[in-house]
Amino acid sequence: MRLMPYQDTQTGFAGGLIMFFALLCATSLTSADADENPAWSAWVSKIEVERLDGTKEIGSGVNIGNERVVTNCHVIREASRIRVIQGGSIWQASIDAGDVYRDLCFLTVPGFNGNSPAVAEAENVTVGLASVAVGYSAGLFRISRGHVKGLFNCACDGGKVIQTSSQFDPGASGGGLFNDRGELIGILTFKSSVGGDYHFALPVGWMKLLSSRPLPSISGKTTFWESATRNSGYFLAACDLGAKKNWHGLLALSRDWIKEESSNPEAWMAWGRSNLRLGNLDDAVKGFQKTLLLDSTHAEAWWELQKLEIDLDKPLVTL
Repeated sequence: MRLMPYQDTQTGFAGGLIMFFALLCATSLTSADADENPAWSAWVSKIEVERLDGTKEIGSGVNIGNERVVTNCHVIREASRIRVIQGGSIWQASIDAGDVYRDLCFLTVPGFNGNSPAVAEAENVTVGLASVAVGYSAGLFRISRGHVKGLFNCACDGGKVIQTSSQFDPGASGGGLFNDRGELIGILTFKSSVGGDYHFALPVGWMKLLSSRPLPSISGKTTFWESATRNSGYFLAACDLGAKKNWHGLLALSRDWIKEESSNPEAWMAWGRSNLRLGNLDDAVKGFQKTLLLDSTHAEAWWELQKLEIDLDKPLVTL
């Protein structure tokens, strides 16, 4: 089967899929709560960008040591001036290296030696893991707690895109997603236009791979999530349909996804969720059980089966 980016016939894939930000999350914590872990504000800096056309952008960045900060390429796109701000001090920054498709760019910040967090190993990031989003939403330092909701393949080596219920808003792009031990697990990047638990971060494995790659220019290029392709379209479209509660659309998409990627637990998770919302309980259970056959640590699948009061001690159904 030839795979094309999924098209929502109601709104159009490109028009309705993803935007950077939505309304401020009620569960986000203000800067007054930073004392819970003072290191959060030492690890994540505010990024101020002035673009070539005179417009301004606020973003976030994670300190990685050696006068370097990592952020999203879309934050610093077409920048004429970049400033890193932390604790009332300001440093001028320049683009060093990165990968626009992955949306990870690195800044050189002369004279800046901010504290950097420990970095988690990719294999230790699992669905259900507690997560903390840290960034400058609307220019104000905020943290938000949640957990990893999904892990998605992209046409990139080095890890899987992270879906989290730790919510974030304008200005937080480029900030850090941490586990509850304070280890960096991802870089905050984009969210669904309709809100809900559809917030996404890039895996730290990408950061490790890209930290030494040259980036001559970031002008005129797009990220994987801004222009979905064969390798990224399924999970982006599935999350969009789920956020819109378009369960019939998600069911149709998940059938195609399973045909193309039968060993992908998130494809079966989409099948299970759509069937559950449509009242097809037997198929929903099979979808969640298949997810667990492919990934026994998938907490979301376990939770759905527990809510359905399925006996988890019995052998899983063979599909």
